[in-house]
Amino acid sequence: MNEKIILRTKAEFYDENWRKVEFILTNRYVKIGNNTIQFKEIEDIELVNIDERKAIRIKKGKDFIVSLPKDLQDHVFKYIVFNLKSDRFAVYFLSPAIVGGVVVKDAKWEKGYLSITDEALWFLSPSKQVRIPLKSLGSVERDIRTVGKKERSVLMLKHVESGEVITSFILCPETTLEMLQDYLRRLIEKHKPKEKLSEVEEQIIVMLYSGLDSASIESTLGITTEELNMYFDKLINLGLARVVKIRKELELTPKGISLVDDIMKKK
Repeated sequence: MNEKIILRTKAEFYDENWRKVEFILTNRYVKIGNNTIQFKEIEDIELVNIDERKAIRIKKGKDFIVSLPKDLQDHVFKYIVFNLKSDRFAVYFLSPAIVGGVVVKDAKWEKGYLSITDEALWFLSPSKQVRIPLKSLGSVERDIRTVGKKERSVLMLKHVESGEVITSFILCPETTLEMLQDYLRRLIEKHKPKEKLSEVEEQIIVMLYSGLDSASIESTLGITTEELNMYFDKLINLGLARVVKIRKELELTPKGISLVDDIMKKK
């Protein structure tokens, strides 16, 4: 395939600090300053925010972060995503279909591709590019859905985004469906934590999923704050949970103790 320059523009490259560079996009590679990255070498790509600036992260061994003019950046991102040398399958997809148990209104089936890079799974169509990090994948199962007024067998893929469970659907020929289900299950298994959870840890993670707070979990299980914090540390280290808020523990000052004495005298 003959090399063809698609775009040449000024850009900014992030390497601890932003610096101005020339950016060149061809039909075979991107060039960011002195760094040339072939499409076949790209391991992953995503849109990120650095210093409140929208940019493209391209992974090739390490991260290359580049910020392009606003009117060009989304077009360049889309072009690179569609030209990645990744495992790709022709499918119809509906993503997201369900968010936190609520059906997404006006969600439509898209004709496109399921593309899999080193770090993410992509749903790609001319109008939509959905990136799902592999580490956030939860499960993949068969389901029956009405598509075009017909009952069709589809894959139901679940992942977590911003603390909510997102469900997407994949439709393709039956032979491809079976192969994809097996492929995605192996990906999910590969990214699961290797260490098994104890019965108590399993109970805790289910309670967290149900929305219970720390105090409720302690009360239900009959454990202390210190014990719960030990379990929490393990879930965090395994990548199963993250800290969203720190519970404030208080110790009364002498002034507070004195006030308690006054309150108790009233009783």
